[in-house]
Amino acid sequence: MAFFKKQITKNMIKRPFRLYLGIIILVFGCKENQTDQQVHGRLDVQQNEQVQTDLYELLKQRDSLMFELSYNQLDTTILEKLATDDIEFYHDQGGATFTKKEFIEGMQSLGNLSYKARRELVEGSTEVFPMYKNGILYAAILKGEHRFYAKEPNDKPEYLTSTARYTILWILIADQWKMSRIYSYDHQSPE
Repeated sequence: MAFFKKQITKNMIKRPFRLYLGIIILVFGCKENQTDQQVHGRLDVQQNEQVQTDLYELLKQRDSLMFELSYNQLDTTILEKLATDDIEFYHDQGGATFTKKEFIEGMQSLGNLSYKARRELVEGSTEVFPMYKNGILYAAILKGEHRFYAKEPNDKPEYLTSTARYTILWILIADQWKMSRIYSYDHQSPE
């Protein structure tokens, strides 16, 4: 009977030790392998800092190019390259457009204003949020704030007409970033 009690005691000590050792190996082994995997539906952001930085710079540059050419200079040819065919544009004061043609015509109509319109990005307001499916980058959301100015065809100096926020859904199609959805909202007149 004493022999049986010693065996139980030794086995009872060995089992928890093996269990704890197995858990430690499992936890640290999985943690090492998780760097490229999703955790609860999201990628480990720290492993993708360079991707985020590169994406931020690329989309900020495209955003600036789009607004500078199409809005400030009224050259809408860039929109043929940067917009999807089914682009949708939602404006909190001007309504919505649902095709590339309507979107481009809306930008071209800025030339019919009685003043020269100019858009300016609020420095430091741009944010980019990458979107992944099964670990593959497929889209990004860019959001920011901007100011709008008017220069009338007289000696009056340029003046602020409004400020607003905007959000653009950029989709990666055949290795090209294209605007798919644009939201322009929270337009405020200067005080």
